[in-house]
Amino acid sequence: MASNINLKLKQKQYESTVVEFISEKKGYFLVVSDDQNFISLLRNTVAKHLAIATDALSVVTNTDYIIKSIRDVSLRKKNVLVFMERMLEGRDTGILVRQVKNAYSDVKIIILTGETERQRLVLLHEIGADNFISKPISVNTLIEKIAFTIKPQGKLGQLIDTARAMVQQGSHDSALKVCRKILELKPNSAAGLLVMGDAYQALGKMDRARECFEEASRNADLYLEPLKKLADLNKQIGDSEAQLGYLEKLDRLSPLNVERKVDMGEIHVEMGNQEKAEELFELAVAQATREAMAYIGDISERIAGIYSERDPERAERFLRKALDAKGDMLDRGDLGTFNRLGIALRKQGKWREATIEYQKALRIAPDDENLYYNMSMAFAEGKEFREARANMLKAMTINPELPRRDKTIAFNMGLVFMRAGGRDYAERCLRVALEMDPDFDLARQALERLGQSS
Repeated sequence: MASNINLKLKQKQYESTVVEFISEKKGYFLVVSDDQNFISLLRNTVAKHLAIATDALSVVTNTDYIIKSIRDVSLRKKNVLVFMERMLEGRDTGILVRQVKNAYSDVKIIILTGETERQRLVLLHEIGADNFISKPISVNTLIEKIAFTIKPQGKLGQLIDTARAMVQQGSHDSALKVCRKILELKPNSAAGLLVMGDAYQALGKMDRARECFEEASRNADLYLEPLKKLADLNKQIGDSEAQLGYLEKLDRLSPLNVERKVDMGEIHVEMGNQEKAEELFELAVAQATREAMAYIGDISERIAGIYSERDPERAERFLRKALDAKGDMLDRGDLGTFNRLGIALRKQGKWREATIEYQKALRIAPDDENLYYNMSMAFAEGKEFREARANMLKAMTINPELPRRDKTIAFNMGLVFMRAGGRDYAERCLRVALEMDPDFDLARQALERLGQSS
């Protein structure tokens, strides 16, 4: 009972924080997304759940207008919170995050994402993302995420914000006093130690600053900021070897940062380590190339999507470009591209070429039932019913519930088994199709034909 009351009180606190941000602090939500489900959820949360006027929210779907939109809102003296998709228009928005933070350091950014690799999120956090939302998300969790992004919740967070503001204003001695209060409330607070280190560094007390940053790093193993502070401090005092050591630690935690590899290579050049420098420069170029080629692949796939219904031949061409651009970086995330390529080939009657592409995809994901299903359909189109049956059975072995995913899938599986001599399987799949849609006439007619042939 008490825990439920506490949860409700916390939720009310989060809601009050968001309402105060909009109504009293001139807060503004800029949504950089083409996800209509998330946009609707956010609008309903603002308008209905929190009863805030929706003129405090706008949506941008074209990445070219983001900076302009932030500038326009900022000129109206608004405090901007940006919700930004990790991928938009086939483009990784990491560069955009960096541009926004460089131009408007006070703007808060929440990245909207589905499943993604941890290293990519670490890099986004490092270059400026303030928080992350994994979709789908509930209304209460959305409000909580917004509240923690725009304002620290609790006394400790508020003191940390106060100390940071004092350092920015040049009140370094006052900031140190607040930091001591922070450490009394929470000994070894990494955030408190960081601000204390900033104050000491601004006062020219480099040894004290280093001690604070090192202590912060010891108390937060995966916290990048202390290591970045230590690297910058050692650069400032001219200790290249120590700077390099901290950059290497950062690189192990966040290996996708291309610019850091260049910084490390530069130090090795200055130290005369030409071989190590060249190795790092090659890694930086390779990573940058991978990112560029991934972008080319995403754009090619988007173009293929435009052609998919109108011109399967052109869709095929751009899907091949998408896969070629990935080169040796193909993974399970590319299975959809292989499946779409197979469908584009089958629309042209190139069923055998489609099976070749599915075979390539199976090297990446040998346990994917969708690939076996599509391969079966391709063999059936070529009247190779023995192969069609074998692949459909493999799909059902991997996922016995596959026919229940969709009535059309169940119907197609039933037809393949009818033509390939798998009567029991055919009957089972067709009955599933009719369970899902009792008015599915084609499935009923196929089932009647199956009964007549017995």
